[in-house]
Parts: sequence; C-alpha cells; structure tokens
Amino acid sequence: MAFASLLFLGGLATLAEANSFLGRPQSGSAIGLSAESEHALLHELEIALGSGHRHATEKRLKRIEQRLNPMFAAMTKNSHGNLDQAAAGYMLHRIFVQRHGWFIRSLEPAGGSMAAWNTSSPTSILEERVPTHVQELFEKRLGEHGLSVKDIAILAGTLEHLVHSESLERLNVAYDAQSFKKDDVLSEEEALKVLDTYMSIYILGFMHTDNTTMPANTAQQLHASINEMYPTWNETQQFLKETYQSVAPKRDYLYFNEMENVIAEVGERYGRFQDIECRMLKDLLVAKEDSSVGGAGRVRISDFYKMAIQEGRWQFSESVSYMRQLGALDESDPSNPRVIIPNYISGPSNCVASSAYYSVCCLDECESILGRLEETIGAPEASPSTILALIPTIPSATVPSDRTLSPWLLHRLQEVAKHHDGSVPLHVHLFAQWLHYAYPRECQFPHVSGTTSPQRPEDILAASNTTEDVSASEKEMHRIVAAAPPLKQRTPESEAGASEESALWSMDEELVVWRAPQETQASAGLGTFRTVAMVGAAASFAAALVRTLGMTTSKGKTASESTMKYYV
Repeated sequence: MAFASLLFLGGLATLAEANSFLGRPQSGSAIGLSAESEHALLHELEIALGSGHRHATEKRLKRIEQRLNPMFAAMTKNSHGNLDQAAAGYMLHRIFVQRHGWFIRSLEPAGGSMAAWNTSSPTSILEERVPTHVQELFEKRLGEHGLSVKDIAILAGTLEHLVHSESLERLNVAYDAQSFKKDDVLSEEEALKVLDTYMSIYILGFMHTDNTTMPANTAQQLHASINEMYPTWNETQQFLKETYQSVAPKRDYLYFNEMENVIAEVGERYGRFQDIECRMLKDLLVAKEDSSVGGAGRVRISDFYKMAIQEGRWQFSESVSYMRQLGALDESDPSNPRVIIPNYISGPSNCVASSAYYSVCCLDECESILGRLEETIGAPEASPSTILALIPTIPSATVPSDRTLSPWLLHRLQEVAKHHDGSVPLHVHLFAQWLHYAYPRECQFPHVSGTTSPQRPEDILAASNTTEDVSASEKEMHRIVAAAPPLKQRTPESEAGASEESALWSMDEELVVWRAPQETQASAGLGTFRTVAMVGAAASFAAALVRTLGMTTSKGKTASESTMKYYV
C-alpha cells in the first residue's frame, strides 16, 4: 500500500498434529534470575555497553516486567516454570508490538509461519550488538532452564537501549546536516529543524544502507524532499512539535542532552501516533466491506481497486500476487477474491520508519483482545464455557460488548476443545483462527504454514528491479473492476450460508513448540499432559517504507450496524 503509493507519488521505481497434551506448570517457584545473578548479568552488560546502558535498562525493567507478567502467567511453561526458546521469542515479539508497534527483524519467523518461532533464538536480538560472551550468558540460561520473566525483561530492556543508542547516532547525522555541533546551544526554531531532519532520515532512511552513517548531504536531500514524498508530513511535524513542547525545558535554548530526551520521547510515542493513519486506513476499508456471504472483515478486490482508480486512493494498489504472498487475500471463492482487512493492515507494505532493528507497523488490535483473555484466565488454556463467558465482555473497535455469539462460533469453539481433549489452548493456530471469526476486522486470519511467504516490498524490488511484483498496473486494476461478479445474496439462516461464511476454516493445527508427553508425580493426582507452547502472530513483520496515505476519515456503516449484519 504505502510502497505502491510512494512509487506513484514520488517516482521511486529505481530504488504436529496438535494432539499434544497441554502442559501445566509444576508447583514451586520458577528458576529464573536470582537477585544476585540478575545483578551479575546487569554488571556484565555494564562492562560491555557502559554504565549508561545499565542505568537505562534498570529504569525500564519494572515497567517492562509489569507488562510481561500477565502474558507470562498465561504461557505454557517448561518443567522449571520458565519459557523455552520459541515461547520466549514469541513473548518478546508481542511486548515490542504492544509497547511501540515495533516488529523486530531478528524475531521475524521465516515465511510468517507459526511453527517457525522454534527456528531462531530470542537472544538473536543481541547478535552483533553486544560481545559474544554476553549473548552466551542468555543462551546458557535459555538452554539450561529457559527464561524467566525477569530474564525476558532484561533482554527487552537491553534491546530498547540499543535502539536508543541507534537513535542518538541518527541525531548526530541530523546535527551535521543542519551544520550544528553537539556542543552548540540551539534555539527552539533550530531544534525543530534538527528534529525535522532527524525524522526525515528515520522515515526515508530505507533509501540508504545505514542511516546512522548517512552523509550530511544525503540527509539534506531527504529533508528537502520529505514533504513531496510523504503526504502526511505536516501531521508528523505537528507531532514532533507537540512532543518537543511537552518534553523540552520551558526556555528558548536547548542543549544536546536535552535533545536526546526529546528524541527518546519521540521513539516512545511514534508507534501510537502513526497508528492513527492505520486506523484511518482501516475505516476506509470497513466502509467498503463486502455485504454478501462471508464478507465480514473483507473487501472485494474489485472494490479495493475502485478506491484507487475512482477515488484517487492510490495506496490501495498492491498487486493480487503480492497480497496473496502476504496472506491478505481470501480466495476461497475464486470468482470473488477478497482482501482480508486485518491481514492487509498488518502487512509489510503498511510499515514505516527505518531502523537496523525494527520497522514501525500498525498496532495489532487483536493483541488487546488476547491480552484481556490472558489476564483474566491466567493460564495457557481454558474451558469453552469460560471463553464464551469472557468474549462478550471484550469489545473491539467494531464489535460491541454484550453481543450474542453465532451458533457457528459456539460450534467451532467446541470443535477446538474436542481437538485438545476438552480445553482450548490460547496460543495455538486453531484458537487464533477462531478469534479471527469472532473479531473479523481486528484479528488476522492465520494461514497454515507454507501457504504464504510475506516479504518486504523493498526486498522484492531489490530482487526483481521492477514494481510489477508489488504494485498492480492501472490497466490491471481496471480489468479486475470491470470483471467483478455480482454480489451474492446473504442467507445466514441457511446451512449453505453458514458454511460459506467461514469458507477458509480448517481443522489444521500448528504448534510453535512440541514436547513429548511427560508423566507428572502421582501424588499430584494428575494424568499425563501434553505440552504446547506458543503460536506466532499471523502477520509479516516490518518493511522500512514510507506510508503515503493522505486520507480523510471515512464515512460508512456504524460499527453496531456492521456487527449485527455479520452476526458475529
């Protein structure tokens, strides 16, 4: 979306079978970092990265740990009460998405596969950023007992500080581009110019190999062209100014260390700020939602392209093949392909900003829904009756509370429970699939591994040197619009209507981590349980590309009207 629009506006064409028992954590305290070993690890980080790193990380730990605790409590633990590799990586991914909208490159599962969380270590976020022996400290812990919530908080805090260090390097480039030195005292006007340059580098930095070492003249060129290439730049400038005024001292001059504080706050707030554009984008799509059978959370591809060629919204111009690759296309009815709204919103083409560590993408609205369930249930699984009692109490942007769930949803949840010996695991493919149908505009549809292969637009461009693989031509869009089939009449009461409503549903199950069944102690009075760990989010991660939305708030059906229509 953003990529295709950028090209149009800026002319940048050159650039297990899940029958595994659910493991319950054993009684007793988890084996994690004791106060002494935590101090030792922080000391090692201090030696490797400096006292500033330790101070900054310790400041973050309590805040991060508070966010992690409900999620950690709901995770399937190993025999030590900790998280193994896949579960820890999944948890790290989610905390960065929740806190900042960051999609960490090194945590990205291959091909967007759920099972692929088991193929890389959560400690990979430190690769080439800290001395080898520091990373080995975490890896040893992970291999021996798994990671405790405090371990994971230290990992997250360490990465956040590394990201902050990267932002300081970017700030140095911005100072050079504006011909200032670090010991210069800036006026408010000069400080805002530096911030504008900093943000231009951040947003358009994907055009340069390493934006922390960018030459001053390149940074100047990006700053000069940002307004033309990024239509929402005026709003971004206002965001920068408001952040500056809320953080900077109330005087007419500023030192470099005070600018550091400003950009730190910009980093904290930017994910939420840019998500405003994501919500506007979603509103436009929901206003065009397919009103026929199975249309909840979907827009017919013909209506999607109509917005581009008839309404001038060129952000909606990704090619069919690219959206298929992203997993954003529902082709269960080949004559009427439809764009899956939450999958499209969370796709790489809607990510912005450039960092060696992450991209800033649309916040995952399903995170808050799953988070509420985790916080209330406090366990890796729950009975169908518990979940069915909780779901109506959790509203979303388009689904009200106190709703009546459809008989089809009740039946499918019972099917998931039957597949798992009576309980519903919260972090497996089948439950993620069920959440999509319960919240079709907020929760992504999780495709089965191997059926999608999400890639960043710039990666495709680098390989093919053509935009055709990412962006549909205007001729192709006109052809698809002209060939659109008539809308199917909706008959939800009929048996056919119920099956067509959920044509993508399958009972294929995928686990991130599988462990062989383990006998528990007889004195505990427990049977044999199978251990299941975490499932990955069904979205691809970041692409450091520019969002060029330039949109207004859409008009259309109210959330309650839409929800009643789809009886979810």
